Amino acid sequence: MKRRIPILFLLPAAAVLFLIAAYPVGFGLWAGFHQWNWALGQAESWSFIGLDNYAQVFANKAFWNSIKVTVTFTAIAVTLQLVLGLGIAILLHNNVRASWFFRSAVVFPLMVSDIVAAVIFSTILDPNLGILNYVLSTVGLPGPNWIGNPNLVIITLSLVDTWWQTGTIILILLAGMTSIPQDRIDMASIDGASGWRMFVHITLPALKPFILVALVFRTIDALRVFALAWAITKGGPLRATEVSQLYIFKQGIGGAYNMGYASAAATVFAIFVGLVSGIYLLAMRRQPA
Repeated sequence: MKRRIPILFLLPAAAVLFLIAAYPVGFGLWAGFHQWNWALGQAESWSFIGLDNYAQVFANKAFWNSIKVTVTFTAIAVTLQLVLGLGIAILLHNNVRASWFFRSAVVFPLMVSDIVAAVIFSTILDPNLGILNYVLSTVGLPGPNWIGNPNLVIITLSLVDTWWQTGTIILILLAGMTSIPQDRIDMASIDGASGWRMFVHITLPALKPFILVALVFRTIDALRVFALAWAITKGGPLRATEVSQLYIFKQGIGGAYNMGYASAAATVFAIFVGLVSGIYLLAMRRQPA
């Protein structure tokens, strides 16, 4: 009975959350089976077409291009953030000089919303008026077209996201480092471990669960990227930054108003994100306690 009491207290909140989420999710799933031109209104253009929208989604090269762009962005951004976050977390944990300042500095970008970060960097990265290319020109270096070169623009967005979100990984890994028992570190030091050996055999194994948690949060969040691509590049050039959520937005309320197709595409993308999340969660369950 005692075990059931916490569940009874959680039931009201769980019921409210379910009711809040059930209608929009259910309506979105149901809309995916209909032809619905939002520009004409629902009553005038709502007609059941079965799986036609899903067939169009799977046959549309633009949709699969958006998945490819999203995965590429996520892989680059999360890798950069993990490497930088781990390195900075180690430095901060070792109490480098003025570490209090750097701790505040890495947290500051997290207080900036994604759209604000996008607007800031769209100004900085402007090939003609941006301050970055101006600084490069003062030292005699050519300024590339950061947001106009299809081969460079996805890396540019990844770097912007790295500036914005690396602090999340740093905070998680710092929490992990403070949880490492001091006696384990002392015993390793007595045995002669230091520097790289201490990191490989003591710090890194203890951080594995925290690294996985950081990867889960950042991967899921990066897969849902929208504002950076929308505000900085609008998905261009040549759809090089048309991530999945931006593609769905354009097919729906962003211009095409084909809400049935957009709902089907959103459902497929949500399933994709769910599969990625499931893989991470399975990996977390296999971690030793």
